[in-house]
Amino acid sequence: DEMLAAFLAKAQCFGASGMNTDPSRPNSMHALDELAHRRAGEESITPAEIRKLCDGGDASACLTAGLMLMEGTGGFSQNPHAAADVLRKGCAAKNANACFFLGRLHDGFVGSDGRGLPRNSSEAGKHFRDSCSGKVGEGCYNFAQLLDQGRMVGEPAAKKDKRVAKFFALACSHGVGKGCVNAGVMQLDGSGVRADAAGALRSFQAACMLGEGSGCGFAGNLLLQNGKPEDSSHAAELFYAGCRFGNGKSCMAQARMLSKAAAEAVETGTATGEHALHAKARAVMFYRRACELGDADGCKRFFASKDGLKMIDTRSEAEKDWLNVTPEVDAAEIPRAPKP
Repeated sequence: DEMLAAFLAKAQCFGASGMNTDPSRPNSMHALDELAHRRAGEESITPAEIRKLCDGGDASACLTAGLMLMEGTGGFSQNPHAAADVLRKGCAAKNANACFFLGRLHDGFVGSDGRGLPRNSSEAGKHFRDSCSGKVGEGCYNFAQLLDQGRMVGEPAAKKDKRVAKFFALACSHGVGKGCVNAGVMQLDGSGVRADAAGALRSFQAACMLGEGSGCGFAGNLLLQNGKPEDSSHAAELFYAGCRFGNGKSCMAQARMLSKAAAEAVETGTATGEHALHAKARAVMFYRRACELGDADGCKRFFASKDGLKMIDTRSEAEKDWLNVTPEVDAAEIPRAPKP
């Protein structure tokens, strides 16, 4: 809705994930792209030139060089200690992403050789909080996690829940879906904030819009509790989205709603046998997807389903990328149940 759209318009995708909007590329390459874009018209920048720019006070160059040292890319050997020195310059020059990655270095990051800086929660927290002030959502989220885990020495215990809720909400407002989920749970429970079911629903819906499947599931469950027909329809859409985003519980909820709808339609005579069969077959596909995502009950229900239903393909073209059927029912085609 319009309120959620306005809420999410504040999110900064670049900062929300600690820079990287494409996990297939190293963070350093994204930083290099930004640096090159800002210095449009220049030829490719060498590692030596990037270091020189950083030494001259260019915070974006410090971020780029620091990430290259952190990841071992762009002609730099991986060196977490050297990366920390360079990122510290960028953070001091108010580059919020440099502060975020400096926080990660202090929070247990290790290189490919297994070495890194000694873990220092106080230092990590300081830099995560600085990055949060610069609207890096992951920094807000990580700081909230440190608070919640009691790893921030000197933080007043009496105010812990309130501050945890505050920084999860900030993470959410800066585009971090899991921050929205945690903020919603705290709103629902009245932990650190006033209990607010409507506010929790908005937070869960925001998480869903950001691609966080568990948020879709939480929002769908809240709507089902309302008991209104229109809310039930909206809940089904949320469960579908949550399943597509990889949340097994949402797949289970979608399958149950399909099974229930098929049974009720047959009982009341409002659907033909063909339509009911279609709904049952789709339910089996969602049980299978839940099983593939590690849900033991999904596996149990999938195995218990009739073989004929497992082979009916009711998918749209768009669903074929993420939703599977069992074209031939044999051991090679059926997902294995997770071990207890």
